[in-house]
Amino acid sequence: MMKPLITIAFVALTFTAMAQGKDVSVTDTPEMMAKAKDHTELVDRTVKLSPEQRELVQELYMEVERYSNALEQRFDGQPEEVRQADMPAQYANMDAHVDARLGEILRPEQYAVWKEASK
Repeated sequence: MMKPLITIAFVALTFTAMAQGKDVSVTDTPEMMAKAKDHTELVDRTVKLSPEQRELVQELYMEVERYSNALEQRFDGQPEEVRQADMPAQYANMDAHVDARLGEILRPEQYAVWKEASK
């Protein structure tokens, strides 16, 4: 029950971040794809993903890259104190989203290995 709520909260915060005074347009870039691929490969090296899992993890990390890009655009031109006040909650939200989604994508034994390795 908690995982769908975290996913919904992540999506809602994405749109909130986009709606706060700036038009935000996120376009996938090669850099974003490379970062998502690097994260996916780290998970794969740690828990040996199936091809289906690899695709889902790659998309998860692309979501994170898009969200991060939207936040960068939102904070562009904002005072540093605004960024510093808001970003810890944004990072915590991203971490919770990734953790929840990995919990859904990975088998229980893989998830346990991932949690231990990522401490």
